[in-house]
Amino acid sequence: MVTHPMKQGTYRVSSGYGSRWGTFHAGLDFAAPIGTPIYAAADGVVVQGKERYNVAGFGSWIWLDCQQSVGKDFIYGHVKHDGIMVKAGDRVHAGQQIGVVGNEGQSTGPHLHFEVWGHPGRLGGAHQDPAKYLQGAAQPGGVTKPVARPTPTPSNGHILGVDVSYFQNGMSLKRAASEGLSFAIIRTSDGTHRDWAYQSHMRDAESAGMVTAAYHYCRNPREGTSIQQQVATSVNVMGDMKRPIWLDCETPAGLSAQHVQEFKTEFERRGVRVIGIYSYIPWWEGKTIGGEPETAPYGKVWLAHYGSNPDGSPAQVYAARGGNDSRYWNYPLGNQKPVLFQYGSKAEVAGFADVDVNAFRGTKDQLKDLFYGTHTAKKEDLDLSDIDKKRIKYSLDQFVGYGTNKNGEPTFNGWDFDHLVKVANDKLANGKGLTLVEMVARTMDKQHRQETAITHLSESFDELINAVTALNDSVAQLAGANPEVK
Repeated sequence: MVTHPMKQGTYRVSSGYGSRWGTFHAGLDFAAPIGTPIYAAADGVVVQGKERYNVAGFGSWIWLDCQQSVGKDFIYGHVKHDGIMVKAGDRVHAGQQIGVVGNEGQSTGPHLHFEVWGHPGRLGGAHQDPAKYLQGAAQPGGVTKPVARPTPTPSNGHILGVDVSYFQNGMSLKRAASEGLSFAIIRTSDGTHRDWAYQSHMRDAESAGMVTAAYHYCRNPREGTSIQQQVATSVNVMGDMKRPIWLDCETPAGLSAQHVQEFKTEFERRGVRVIGIYSYIPWWEGKTIGGEPETAPYGKVWLAHYGSNPDGSPAQVYAARGGNDSRYWNYPLGNQKPVLFQYGSKAEVAGFADVDVNAFRGTKDQLKDLFYGTHTAKKEDLDLSDIDKKRIKYSLDQFVGYGTNKNGEPTFNGWDFDHLVKVANDKLANGKGLTLVEMVARTMDKQHRQETAITHLSESFDELINAVTALNDSVAQLAGANPEVK
């Protein structure tokens, strides 16, 4: 059932969907006083809610995944944070109150910014006109409490593994493999502190047929060691057992996006493949210096989230955490969903307790391809990241226009030339840069104006010649009639 996000009579539409001030407004704005209730537009699951702070542009938002019920995702922007009534994982029903109007983030006044995203959702899908979607929508009903999402049974198509350091010295990874684990990620170092168990763990894991990789705990240089020193230590620990590496980003001192990039660049300079970053949600979204960066520039995402952190075997813990259907497989850390999920830290493995356990949705061959950048798996699973897909879409929009049909295919509507020229001129007047399409449009406009000016000048010159010729003729006639005229 389609339900309106606000009750009739509590709002006015203050801005529509479409081009606005040289940009594209991807939603519908409902102006209303702070505290006005807002409602779920359909049955679905909360992707992000009360636990998410500092959303770029919006300040706070509520993100609903309603793909199963209506094939849409919904974004509620600028909501009052302390009025948000739902959190990630809650199930909501159409017409249920989920929060209240706010004025947070980049806002010109209290309002709800409401977006509609088609399949497969905000990541990978395309935004749509909310006004069309809400035509004939039912009015929201009463307030109900969010229902906790049930724990689903894990499906097939995954493998489990561990990450270890010298804290697990003496653990038999051969025994771990016999217990059903398929991969091991082994620490090389913490800052410049060497992990002396790295090579013994690596030999043990690989002799058992496990897929392997390394990880380094990245320290902020202000903690006492430079990035170059840390990477040199890590590479030295690996020695002749150099393996692809994950960048462990969780130091209490925080890291900037530049720090993470420098770690990646320095490892690659030393011949070590960087797979991506390891982190957990509050750290990446709250401890990265300068604000939450996108994760795609650093590779893939290995996400840690323990929930209630149950104990038991790796398989038991994975099932308790939701298995392959856990909502955290869809969590967009830095605008990218994880490929690896650390779902607990209290599992029992090979006689050891309190072991970190991880899951990969795929086969051992596919995981090896992920770690090593190879393409040996029968079925290629390394799809473009969500942010890469978004960048391709934006690039295509630049060349063919932003219109799409119901299948999400470009309609090749092109761009309004005069509008592009105006946007380009306004940007330049405000000291801003131009997109490629805007530069082309402005260049064509200048060329057209120059050609028009040249044509007018040529016509004026012809008129001048004609006038001079006529004047000469008149003088000649006058001279013939009066010989004294020279």
